[in-house]
Amino acid sequence: MNEPRTSNRWHRYPLLLLLLLVVGAACAKQSAPSGPPKSLPALKLAVLKAVGGKIDYCDPDVYPIARGSQLDAAKARFPTIEADTAAFQAILDYEHLTPGQHFTDAQLIAINDDYKQMQAIQLQPDGNGYRFEVLVPQANSPTTNESVTGTVSRSGSVDIAHRGPGKALACPICLAGGVRISTPFGEVPVQDIRPGMAVWTTDLHGRRVLAVVVKTGQMQAPLGHEVIRLALADGRTVEASPGHPTADGRTVGELKPSDSFDGSRVVSAKPIGYSGAATYDLLPSGPTGTYFANGVLLGSTLR
Repeated sequence: MNEPRTSNRWHRYPLLLLLLLVVGAACAKQSAPSGPPKSLPALKLAVLKAVGGKIDYCDPDVYPIARGSQLDAAKARFPTIEADTAAFQAILDYEHLTPGQHFTDAQLIAINDDYKQMQAIQLQPDGNGYRFEVLVPQANSPTTNESVTGTVSRSGSVDIAHRGPGKALACPICLAGGVRISTPFGEVPVQDIRPGMAVWTTDLHGRRVLAVVVKTGQMQAPLGHEVIRLALADGRTVEASPGHPTADGRTVGELKPSDSFDGSRVVSAKPIGYSGAATYDLLPSGPTGTYFANGVLLGSTLR
């Protein structure tokens, strides 16, 4: 009986079978991108590129009010960026720039934008890489965004797992942790204030009167958040988010050197990086909702 032609055909071509197996293994290996591990700043920029090059976040240069032009902000932050060696090198690679070259105005603005967004992207360890969740603005609807989640490998390969409805940004406008609130029993850190505690406030005539805390609140501070360090001529200083209200209807971010404020004069109002996990606020009873923070009379965001 004749042997079927197809039953042992591979036994007749052992060398061909071996070659096919080798080629198949090589192709399978190439399908999984790999490479040397990258720095965390480079991985964040890989995520930024993968989601479209822009995220929705609390931009410290425009929130709650713009302080100067984009170029002014970029030039002011450039020394900080340059001193952050790993981040600066990652940005240069991302923007295809070289160290020491002359940067145009547009390049300085791009470097600043990359750095700010890098601070706002959080990477959480996940197996051999990291997972992320960012908000991405929608081009056809400037008031809405979408949530994008995924993972990035240590070599910079990004896998977007899900896109869905976003959420409104909650940018902090409260006090920095550690700011001391005036009470009849001494000064208490704002993070330790609780409803029912007695604090000092002012009445409609600006007189210092006793009140009870009606409500307290705190908000997570995003990476890259900045607060204003306000210094007055009489030596008082306080740190609060730029959007925090003053007792006279302004915001802390609007105050400028030489402005009259709270019976004194503003010496400086400088934005500084905030490393705290949250910002805090309180609402005293009474008609004004004001309180004394490091001796400076401020308003509440909780009214």
